[in-house]
Amino acid sequence: MNKMGKILAMPRREERLSPTPLERLREMSNPHTRARRIAVAAAVGLWLAWAAGAWAQPLPAGAEQAANRFLYAFSRNDRETIAAMIPKQPKNLFGPCPFDRMPSLFKPRADGRVGAVEFQGKMTDPGLPAKGIVILRLMQEGDAKVWRVRQIYWYDELPQGAEIPERSPTDEDRQQEPRVWEAAKLFIHYWLRGNYEEMEGMTFRWWEVHRRPPKWVRMTRVELTARPTTLDGIRVDFRAKLKILRILPRSVRGNIWLVKEDGVWRVRPITFAFFF
Repeated sequence: MNKMGKILAMPRREERLSPTPLERLREMSNPHTRARRIAVAAAVGLWLAWAAGAWAQPLPAGAEQAANRFLYAFSRNDRETIAAMIPKQPKNLFGPCPFDRMPSLFKPRADGRVGAVEFQGKMTDPGLPAKGIVILRLMQEGDAKVWRVRQIYWYDELPQGAEIPERSPTDEDRQQEPRVWEAAKLFIHYWLRGNYEEMEGMTFRWWEVHRRPPKWVRMTRVELTARPTTLDGIRVDFRAKLKILRILPRSVRGNIWLVKEDGVWRVRPITFAFFF
């Protein structure tokens, strides 16, 4: 065999380092090896159990009742019940700022009275996704039309069916894009500074707008899952079952933020999300 043949015939380094089946059998029969593997498996099992417990915590009884009551009221457009469950103090209405700093704001758009701005940046709560969207509403206040923040959603992927404008369809809507972007930025700026009074003045209070209850929608079941948070209150994911026209089933999901005020569990309306 020539020199080149010897080189080609030599086992590769990965092959020389890989144990043979007999060596693997000997290693598995070694009591020290088995003990190490059992210890590693136990450690992994404990970590998974801890992670599962951290991400699926039981709700306090009062908080669970408040969450169910709020969601059932929302499904019926019962704004009177919803308004009674909203925090009274501006600090509790919004809570501590979840943004670590001013996020990147991009893709502003408007469609009639609805505006949207996407954001991405670092959050103070590691349980929150790093991106989301600010939804705004165009309001007539005196002689001026102003954009007010309706809700803020955090998400990994925006659920299908979310009623959020994808673009500005008309020239008039496109002219509103800078104003939508500026309103969202100013709202987050006040939140970072803890200026809850200014935030309240920039909020569209949708829960005070009367709407007729739907006669063809009924919520039949709600599943709640509490998520850990470094902020105050309790962040809750939910999945609900609806019946439309009494026969058509439909699933919805979203999240709400509960906070205790004067011994009563209340729901923050700005960070409440409800997706079909």
